[in-house]
Amino acid sequence: VDDYDYRVFDITSEISKQVFPITLNTDDPRFRAGLDRLYRISVANAADREKGGVFSLLRRGGRNLVGGLTFARLFCLPVKSNELPKQICMAPAW
Repeated sequence: VDDYDYRVFDITSEISKQVFPITLNTDDPRFRAGLDRLYRISVANAADREKGGVFSLLRRGGRNLVGGLTFARLFCLPVKSNELPKQICMAPAW
């Protein structure tokens, strides 16, 4: 997955700075690695879903477990502190 694919997270974080005291650290390599892993799991699950069968179901179940753990790990990553503006007003960040 290219860095280009992370723009939506960067833009969303910039917008959220207007109203939230913390933002995701989208530059953290662990964050991006976690997103890449979730993407690969999703693609592999889609391929197995098309194949069908018992073994495909078992592989998807295992991948879903790994995906859940990866998602939980993303929640444990440190965030960036953000000082809120004096006047809170939503405005586009792009």
